[in-house]
Amino acid sequence: MRYDDFLELVKNRRSFRRFKSDPVPKDIVEKVLEAARHSPSAGNSQPWEFVVVQDAETKKSITQSITSGYQKLHKADPTMYWAVAVQPHLSTAPVLIIVCGDRRLEKTYPVHLPREVLLRQSLAVTIYTLQLAAASFGLATAWATMQTEARETQIRKLLGIPDVYTIDHIIPLGYPDEEKEKSNKALRPVRERAPFRRELDEIVHYEHYDKGKFRSDEQIKEFIWSKTVTRIPRTESE
Repeated sequence: MRYDDFLELVKNRRSFRRFKSDPVPKDIVEKVLEAARHSPSAGNSQPWEFVVVQDAETKKSITQSITSGYQKLHKADPTMYWAVAVQPHLSTAPVLIIVCGDRRLEKTYPVHLPREVLLRQSLAVTIYTLQLAAASFGLATAWATMQTEARETQIRKLLGIPDVYTIDHIIPLGYPDEEKEKSNKALRPVRERAPFRRELDEIVHYEHYDKGKFRSDEQIKEFIWSKTVTRIPRTESE
């Protein structure tokens, strides 16, 4: 593969929150998962397993479980830009991929290292590989993080997943509905901010840390409120 082609794939991958109802062929789902299983992992532990859900009623139940208690979360984090959340829209994706991590494989990792962190790092790598593979087929994905242990327990019970597995993320998979995304006023600032990346010269240091590039607390605060998609002033969405 040429570098330019790879970079284009990386740059074009982005999270979508609205999906078309068109089904995703099984062979493409399996190709996406085939790429995911070849991901690197800490100690070659390969802690991932995937539950593929396409049944409409099951997807609705998953969506209801993961979004239950959202009002409390809104109150607990009132400055969070909740329109960015994909969780309420999971049932609209033709495919949901539940990413499970086998906690027993934490014994693979050295005892002096944070084993749970290594497990989740390994899962994050396979998710990103999955998303890149999906993007190569013109498919859209997003990161649907599990908010609490209670939600995770509900999903495990619903899908018959043994307790030894953590449910790290739920990945919606489908063809993007770009018209719905563009017409959604609340998503406008998200779409505008999402492509932004810091310049290479700002983040790379050679031989030692260049203190001239160190950002002040005020600069970090300004970055959070002007560039990220989770902290957006209400005035931008009006």
